Amino acid sequence: MVTAIVTILMFLVMVSLHEFGHFIVGRLLKFNILEYSIGFGPAILKSKKTKTQYSLRVIPFGGYCKFDGEDGGSDDPGAFYKQAVWKRFLVVMAGGVFNVILGFVLFLFIVPMNSPVATNVVESVVEHSYLEQSGVLPGDKIVEINGHNISFYDDITLYKQDFSKGSDVELKVKRGEETLTFNTRATEQVIVQSITENGIDIATSINGYDSVEHYDYTEDMPKDESTIGQVSTYTNYLIGFKPVMEDINFGNVWREAWNETRFVVKLVYQSLWQMITGKIGVDQMSGPVGIVSEVNTAVNSGENSFMYVLNLIALLTINLGVFNLLPIPALDGGRLFFMLIEMIRRKPIPPEKEGMVHAIGMMLLFGLIIFVSFNDIMRLFGR
Repeated sequence: MVTAIVTILMFLVMVSLHEFGHFIVGRLLKFNILEYSIGFGPAILKSKKTKTQYSLRVIPFGGYCKFDGEDGGSDDPGAFYKQAVWKRFLVVMAGGVFNVILGFVLFLFIVPMNSPVATNVVESVVEHSYLEQSGVLPGDKIVEINGHNISFYDDITLYKQDFSKGSDVELKVKRGEETLTFNTRATEQVIVQSITENGIDIATSINGYDSVEHYDYTEDMPKDESTIGQVSTYTNYLIGFKPVMEDINFGNVWREAWNETRFVVKLVYQSLWQMITGKIGVDQMSGPVGIVSEVNTAVNSGENSFMYVLNLIALLTINLGVFNLLPIPALDGGRLFFMLIEMIRRKPIPPEKEGMVHAIGMMLLFGLIIFVSFNDIMRLFGR
């Protein structure tokens, strides 16, 4: 029951805020908005002010914002397609942007709970490691890995996903006023974890050690586990340093929340690129069933369940916002793509042709949702 309530509220907040983004920017730009609704189906409450009806509806899975003339056929000066293309562009983009803003606001609450947080400054270097041999010293600030800019700690964990055993790593560090380049090598780390039914780690083996106490902390400890009641093996690749930890206060919480938001955005794009290049398969995606499973894990994770739920919402809302802005037909990003073409051509694509593209895109998206939901169900049954 708790999982169901949290799931409903989560989707309600994410989708309603997405639609509120469209709504508030449309109002500011003088669009004629027929209705802003929270929920779907028959209305429980209605209130009409000026030309806009505000509704609360019985099915609490999101909502919608209905613009006058959104599909043409309106003579009202405030109709959607009578507005300048740059105004329409801002209105359509606002939904995804508001989702990302929600993620940032949630991280403002999450980050202090995780204090202190790791930075990209080296506190100590592992003895006899490749990194020590390369010449990196405590106090060095890592600013680049293999050509990727590093501006905060999570960038390091993101770009280490491209490592393999013994792979060469080029590091650039800031030492005082100098930027220095070092060549090192990744080291393999195997982590085996057994998870109890309530999400508490009961046994950890790291490269043969029996428990985490035997392991000198590095940047590679997993932050979150979703496998319950099973033994899982993880392979990480170490650079070989312990990061400087920084306490969170009012002055730096904004920066760190922004860093976490940027990290999730980068992670979405990297995951998409890995799918395009075949490094990960579509079968590794999760759909609605997988999300409900993750919510169930979060709400049953003991005393930290509230933080886990907040973190999950932050991750999902940013994912929703970024994915929705991709240039895929039927999504807001697909509509933005057609608007960009309109800006270049100085005239819109014929509505019937654009509508056909979006209809095909919608069918493909539904097919993808069915596919990933089937995979989610199979994973739940251990197949």
